[in-house]
Amino acid sequence: MLWYIIDGWNLIHKIPSIKNRTSAKRDLIVFIKKHSLTGSKNNKVTIIFDGRIDIDIVRCEKDFEIIFSGLMSADEIIGSKVKNYKNKRQIIVVSDDYELINYVKNQGASILKINKFLSKKKKVTPLKDSKEISYTLQKEINDELRRIWLKEE
Repeated sequence: MLWYIIDGWNLIHKIPSIKNRTSAKRDLIVFIKKHSLTGSKNNKVTIIFDGRIDIDIVRCEKDFEIIFSGLMSADEIIGSKVKNYKNKRQIIVVSDDYELINYVKNQGASILKINKFLSKKKKVTPLKDSKEISYTLQKEINDELRRIWLKEE
């Protein structure tokens, strides 16, 4: 089993189709899954974002571990996870941050630069006439259906 530790915002800023969306964090998760960027479903995936927690993402995500750094930086948390993990050869850190790359390499873990990570993207052919909607729109639709059918406020 491999453990992918992904620098969330670093990756988001390299994907033009999602970087300016209000639902960029959720869209990143969907993007990674849709294109099987982390390989086998048996691989562990941790995505670390700088900043305050988005409880909706953490609560809804079942396949990946999602961490928000709070007052620390994502790089500090990534470094700590790498340092404290016994089998560093299983770790693949996805980032373009130069200092983080050097630290991870010195710890004995692997680095995958973002362009290389994105080049693993599998071609997904959409079904004829299929439509994709953003996470934000999905959430709005679900909320409206809950109000209508479940009488939730």
